[in-house]
Amino acid sequence: MKHSDRFDSYGYSEGKTGTDQMVEFTHPTDVSAGQVKSFLQANIRTINIPTANQINVGHGAYCKYSRYEITQHDYAGGMMGYIELLEIKNPPDNRCGIVINEYTSDNNSMFTEWETLEDARTTFNKYWGSRNINLLKLTGFKRQVVYEALTPWFYAIGNEELFGDYAFPKNMQDDPVYRLGHKFVVFGNNGWPAVKTCMGTRLKKEKQLYHPHEEYEYRTVYWDDGSVWEENNTFGKIPPRPLEQGEMWITETIQQFKQLLAGKSTEFSINFTNGDKFVGKLVKEKKNFICAEGDYLLVVKLRNEKEPSQGWATGFNPTQKVPDVVQYTTQRFAQDGKEVEWIQVKQRKTKKGGLKWSGVFFYLSP
Repeated sequence: MKHSDRFDSYGYSEGKTGTDQMVEFTHPTDVSAGQVKSFLQANIRTINIPTANQINVGHGAYCKYSRYEITQHDYAGGMMGYIELLEIKNPPDNRCGIVINEYTSDNNSMFTEWETLEDARTTFNKYWGSRNINLLKLTGFKRQVVYEALTPWFYAIGNEELFGDYAFPKNMQDDPVYRLGHKFVVFGNNGWPAVKTCMGTRLKKEKQLYHPHEEYEYRTVYWDDGSVWEENNTFGKIPPRPLEQGEMWITETIQQFKQLLAGKSTEFSINFTNGDKFVGKLVKEKKNFICAEGDYLLVVKLRNEKEPSQGWATGFNPTQKVPDVVQYTTQRFAQDGKEVEWIQVKQRKTKKGGLKWSGVFFYLSP
């Protein structure tokens, strides 16, 4: 095999040199991105780029830069924001390159990911400007990300690092209290607390209202859900505070509850330091008791057939569309134009560690 043939199949990624210069690179599939990143950090001081490669994406009267190769296929805008269909040609680390980005001036911005450009274009042309739709029912929909006051990853520029779905400027790590990755108890406008992860902080300056020749400095803290907390707007509000070590049971409870919602379990318990115990348990309706992942031996009676038939339904996996094995079997027969009158479950072999039920994540009401 010629050396050049190794690069016929490749992936995109990003890394830092020894002086923390952010660079993007492509690598052959037989070499991991991690190997290249380690080599850059250990052996390369700087890389000089002979030409700039920034894309300027138009948004009505202004433009937005990105360090990625972006094609804006569709766009619509107004006074409150805009919506656009983007194709990112070189998304790093297997990120989705087909997105519909919706920016609003009220910090309610989001983007959705799509399987193909055709799927995204069909949705854009039919539903743009409307959020009262069931995304799960749309062909090609993958997931939705709310970024509010943060910057989505595909509009990263310069040396901004990618942190999950967001672009992360380096100077947002400089605050001594609100540090990247630290957890805080954050109180909403209704006074209810929530545990959030800090994405970083920016220091801002404004002129004094009654002394315009003087400036004051305040912090804007960004959280992992896209929301923000501004230090200059705290009247009547409780400021965030770091999550104490003794309060880690809160995050443990949230994680276990998420496991339950994802269908990984049906109950969990948390032990408090004073000896009390919290027990959370899913109480399912009787009709849904046959919803665990696994194989089922069924007796099925079909309409217009004299005798019922028996057989195994193998590889059942609960989803929102088929939450139990009865609906799963009924839908399978319906695909062949057959109608099920009744189903009896005679035996089951549930999968160890499999889904216990279909869960509720990413379910949107019609």
